[in-house]
Parts: sequence; C-alpha cells; structure tokens
Amino acid sequence: MRSRTNFLTWLITGIFIASGFFMVYLVLLPYPSLRVLFDSLKPNHNFSSFKSWNVGIFKMLFSAGGLFFLGLAALTALRRWNLISRIWKRFWLDTRRSFSLLRLQKRDLGFLAGVLALIFLAVVFRMERANSPMAHDEAYTYVTFSRSLFTAMTDYSKPNNHILHSILVYFSTMIFGKGAWVVRLPAFLAGVVLVPASYWLASRFYDRWTALGTAFLVAWFPPLVAYSNDARGYTMVALFTLLTLALGDHVRKDKNLFYWALISLFSALGLYTIPTMLYPFGVLFVWLFLENQVSGPGPYRTKKEFLMYWLAAGLGAAVLTALFYTPILIYTGAEKLFANDMLAPVPWKDLLVTVSARIQGTWVEWTTQVPIAVVIFLEIGWVLSLVFHFKIAQARIPLQLAALLWFSAIEFIQRANAEQRVWSFLMPLVLLWAAAGTFGLLQKVRLKFSLGIPLAAPLFGLILIYGFWHASWLLPQLPTLWAARGKQEVAVLFIQSQLQQDDMIVVSSPDDAPVWYYSDLHGLPITYFNNKNMSFKRALVLVDTQWQQTLPWVLEDRGPDPGQLNTASAQLIGKIGTIQVFEVPHE
Repeated sequence: MRSRTNFLTWLITGIFIASGFFMVYLVLLPYPSLRVLFDSLKPNHNFSSFKSWNVGIFKMLFSAGGLFFLGLAALTALRRWNLISRIWKRFWLDTRRSFSLLRLQKRDLGFLAGVLALIFLAVVFRMERANSPMAHDEAYTYVTFSRSLFTAMTDYSKPNNHILHSILVYFSTMIFGKGAWVVRLPAFLAGVVLVPASYWLASRFYDRWTALGTAFLVAWFPPLVAYSNDARGYTMVALFTLLTLALGDHVRKDKNLFYWALISLFSALGLYTIPTMLYPFGVLFVWLFLENQVSGPGPYRTKKEFLMYWLAAGLGAAVLTALFYTPILIYTGAEKLFANDMLAPVPWKDLLVTVSARIQGTWVEWTTQVPIAVVIFLEIGWVLSLVFHFKIAQARIPLQLAALLWFSAIEFIQRANAEQRVWSFLMPLVLLWAAAGTFGLLQKVRLKFSLGIPLAAPLFGLILIYGFWHASWLLPQLPTLWAARGKQEVAVLFIQSQLQQDDMIVVSSPDDAPVWYYSDLHGLPITYFNNKNMSFKRALVLVDTQWQQTLPWVLEDRGPDPGQLNTASAQLIGKIGTIQVFEVPHE
C-alpha cells in the first residue's frame, strides 16, 4: 500500500514537473515558432489574438503557469499539502466566524431602522435624475463598450471603459432593456449601497451616531446623487473604497483570513473598474502600516507577522488585478492601459498651477449645488474631526494623514492631471470626517432631562424629518420627471419621422454620443450615420447652437467630402431646443 502511495505521489509530481517545464519551454520559444504552434490550435489555422506586440503578455502567463505547476510539484514531492489544508480550514473557520458576527443585538435595532430609512431616502433622492437625458460620456461608454461583453472585457482603446461597470451595464441592459435608467442601474445601486457602507465604516472608526450622520449626508449630498445617475464607474470605486477601509479596521483588531481576502478582492475589483482605485488602495495600506507601527500588532504575535498579512493582501490584490486585466493586455495592449493621454505627466513648471486649478475645480463641483450654510457646517465639522481626533476616533492614526502622504507621493511620482471626477471617491470620506467633527462630539454631550440621550440624537432626528419632507415633496413629481425627454432624444425621434432610405445623418460632439444612444434605443440603425464609404442623396445635419456650432463647422468636423454636398441649397427643417436640423442635398 505504501509503495502504491509513493508511486502515485511521484507520478503526480512528474506530471506537474513536465507541465511546468513545458510552460518554461514556451517562454523560451521565439515569436515565429509560437505563432505556428498557436495557429495549429485553431480550425482555420489563424489565432488572430496572438500578435508580435502582445507576445510578452502570453509569455508572462506561461511564466506564471510554469511557477504554479512547479510549486504544485514541490508541494506534492515534499508532501506538504497539509499546509494548504490548514490554510483552507483556517479560512473557512474565519469565514463562518465573520458571518456569525452579523447577528443583530436588541440595542442595534433602532440604528438599523435609521439605516433602512436612509436607504429609502437615498433611493428617492436618486430617482429624481435616474431617467434624465443621457450625457455625452455615459452615452459614449455605453455605445462603444457596453453593448458587447467581449468588447467590454477586451477593449481599452479609451479610458472611458470602466471595465467592471461596463460588464454590469451589459447584463442590466440584456435583462431590463436599454432605457437610460437601466444603463445607469449599476452606478445607481452602488450609490445607494454607499449609505450602509458609509454607516459601517463610520461606526468602525468613530461611533454609531457619527455613522448615522455620515449615512444621511451620503444619501443626500447632491454631487453624490449626480454621480449615482452617471453611467460610469465612479460610485463603484467609492463603494469599494468604503468597503476596503472598513475591512482594514477589522483586520487590525482581528486576525481574520476572510477579511484579508476580501480586502484583496474588493481592491482588485475597484482597480478593474477604474485604475484610479490605486488612490484609495494606497491610502488603506499606508494607514494600516502606520497604525501597526504606532498602535502595535494587536491580535498578531508581532508587528512583523501583521506586515506579512499586509504584504500578502497587497500581492493578492495585484495578482487578481493582473488576472482581470489579462484580456485587455492581450487584445488592446499594455500601452493603452499604462500610457494613455489621460496619464501624461504634467511638466514640473506647470505642476503647482495645475494642482491648484484641479483643487479649485473639485471644490466648485462639490459645493455648487450645496447651500452655503451646509458647506460651512461641513467645513467646521471637518476641522473639528482633526482637532479632536484622539477624543472621538478609535484609531490613533487619522485617515486624513495617510491620504495626504499617499496622494503627495503619487502626485510627485506621476504628476497626473487628474480631473475632478477622479477624486469623487473622496466624497463619502470627507462627509464622514465632517460628521465625526459634529455628531462625534455631540454624542458625548448627554441631555440630563431625557434619560441621558446624546445631543446627536435630536440633531439626527431633525435632519431625518427634513429628509422625509423633501422625499414627500419629490415623490409626486417623479412620473413627470421620468416622462420628460431631452433635446437629443426628441431630435432622434424627429429625424426618424423624416428619414428616407438614402439619407445620411451628421452630428458632432457633444451631441453625437447621446444621439447614437437614443438612435439605438428607438431602433434607428447606426448605418445612417456618416462614414467615408457610404453613398447618400441627402444629409440631415444636427447643429447645436448651445455649443456655438454652425452648419459649415459641423460639416467640416464630421461631414462627408465637401464636394459631395450642395450647401447653397441647405434648408432648416426642424428646431428642437438649441438643436437645429438642416437638410443638405447631395451635389
């Protein structure tokens, strides 16, 4: 029996070794030899996705595969599979223990009711704009990337493709149709889930009254409501930011493999949505490192043991992210991912001016729709959260410090001209810090005539009453708001009523993407839009005076060869808001 076991052990070891060395052999082969091998695997003898410019990606995968198989060979030969078994058993026990902690205590019911009420308000506040006219960027992202699952997963020709979000939009539109609210559904749901996620994070870092105040601000804050109705991945990145930070507070107090694994997974999913998840990812790991150095190892035997978990989680996130991006690297290439125009470094001489302009732009975006009294309230709360950090926070190192250190390092290294929306993930955190400086201090003040209820309770009661009053005013208006159509959709319906078989449609930015989206929604074939090879008898040209467009400008920008058009005979046949529709016959 023993000899049979030894034979099987060495047989499996041999298979793993052979597989590993075969992978190494593939790494050493030149591109022409690999091309012949890959082509032989396809029935048509053409492995089209294997190119000379992406052979390095395939060789990296072969290298990883070779290391994997050789590692399995070592584990089998040394009979150390019990190590994997122990790790899995520990992970499973930690998972069960984590879910057991979700059981509610009686004292939690009142706060749970508050969170549920705030989730309801968040849904109502966001429904106001859920079916509003599609903006350019969200329409472009849907039309270009989200109508095909393969395109969403493999095409990063432009950073508009927030990959995980595009994949979710593909499935939502496949299930519920192509309406604007459906395209926005993933961003909408992520924006709503920000409310309980912010409560969880605030309750970990501060207290439950601060958590309720934070959750209300996240539910109500107008810029966050707007991002929740922008069919892009920004609210998803904000959500993954809150989840990873809350889990980070867990792992510093509880040596839990399940929580560490979730940090790796959520970080990778955030990076798979938008690479700018690197900002909050770095904040978390800088904060964990500093907190470990200052507060000690906690449940870990030593600070070094904590750092081993810390390093493993970071590497796990990196490996998962690399796996997620493998189709992009194969079909689009690394250059578009790492060296797109949006990441071009700002010259040193322009850096301070650029950063100052971006900070000012971000401030304007965050405060324009917010009453000045609320802005002042938030500013005071934010300052107080720093001044009284050691009195109200449960961690010794402020997250603000970790954020400042990490952002400064990234800006110094990368010098990227980051637009305002890149920093949208910070909105819930800024609101958390503002709530900490107000609710966190007021919860320490007890009302003696009311059984010791903290002063934060009546403050939360007042803003909750305001929230329900605003929701009751908004709800009856929702049918009218959802039925309203924007100028691009009305223009598409008008053109559809005028369209003839040999027509061409010409439209320029920023109306082009919304017009393409509404054309797809209403069944207007994309073949009618101008391309260089199409033949036509008449061009229908959309000119938007809101953007100072003129007929000659649009034709020069997007029209066919000028010699094909009789512009002298152009006629205005329709006007929808600021959009003029011209009929221009073929020359």
